[in-house]
Amino acid sequence: PRGLLFWRASTHWIGGCGIIIFVLSVLPSMGRAGMVLYRTEMSGVAMDNFTYQTRKALQVLLVVYVGLTAAETICLMVCGMDLFDAVTHAFSTIATGGFSTRNLSIAAYHSVSIEVVIMIFMVLSGIHFGLLFSVISRDKTHLFRSTVVRYYLAALLIGTLITTLDIHKTAYASWADALRYASFQLISLGTSTGFATADSSVWPPLAVMLLIFFTLQCACAGSTSGGIKVDRLVFFWKAMGKRFKSIEHPRAVISPKVDHVPISDDVLETNLLYIVLYIAIVFVSSMLISSLGVDALTSFSGSAATMGNVGPGFGMVGSMGNFAELPNAAKWILSANMLLGRLEIFGLVIFFISRWWK
Repeated sequence: PRGLLFWRASTHWIGGCGIIIFVLSVLPSMGRAGMVLYRTEMSGVAMDNFTYQTRKALQVLLVVYVGLTAAETICLMVCGMDLFDAVTHAFSTIATGGFSTRNLSIAAYHSVSIEVVIMIFMVLSGIHFGLLFSVISRDKTHLFRSTVVRYYLAALLIGTLITTLDIHKTAYASWADALRYASFQLISLGTSTGFATADSSVWPPLAVMLLIFFTLQCACAGSTSGGIKVDRLVFFWKAMGKRFKSIEHPRAVISPKVDHVPISDDVLETNLLYIVLYIAIVFVSSMLISSLGVDALTSFSGSAATMGNVGPGFGMVGSMGNFAELPNAAKWILSANMLLGRLEIFGLVIFFISRWWK
């Protein structure tokens, strides 16, 4: 029934509101425990520029989150969706949740214009909402001066081009179709939204591996996206650069920076630890699910998809399939992954360690 479909769509939209409020106003006021969480969720640049009081955080919600939802709803209606589908899909897009009112997801509409609108809003929803607010309210050029955003957009563009080249001829005869489906699938997984317009499980191995990489990476901190986050990978490359320079110049004092903001060794260490722990959990859960008789591709991609709260994986849990056929024990493991991934691992652990709150 439509009432149930609307409730389902509204739950992750409201959840997205909660995430933004938590990141922008609650974490900075939680003292030591909050800052432990804050360093894992936010880059040094974000902490420096986007520490909001509750009133400011509500302005971000009203102007950006609600504004994007309203704008996408109007655009989808112009493209041919009825009001109900437009609202529910806008909820799903801006919250990067991916619930659709159709079993075939966005593929059910067979509309290039609808796909383009959703792709644009998926990309926007993967950017730090505080940064989007600053662009709207103050500096229009600030967005492209951000190292994290430049990497995020460049990664999506390069990934789309490589995937298009790989699936052309092997999966789609025309360049237009290859670009259309490659861009949508990659952006959908790369923002942890999870909408689908094609069965990517039957794509060539290179395309599948690229989509798995974006399933692990996802979008930016300060958005509703899941995954490791682009910010952490930027910090990873900064840490790698620092290590290479220190090998070449052992006595040099090297301070890596992102957008002219120095990044402390503590923040770099925390981010590197998070990446290692995140991937370790994906591998361990993959092995546990494989031990239940599930094939390796389904086990690994399902583990990665649930840790990142992305939705579809590959194999049995592909974009045109679901998790229904998995053993019950596998569903418990993947449910735990969803909690760990959504609460950023450390958040769930610290919740059960009372001494952090003293």
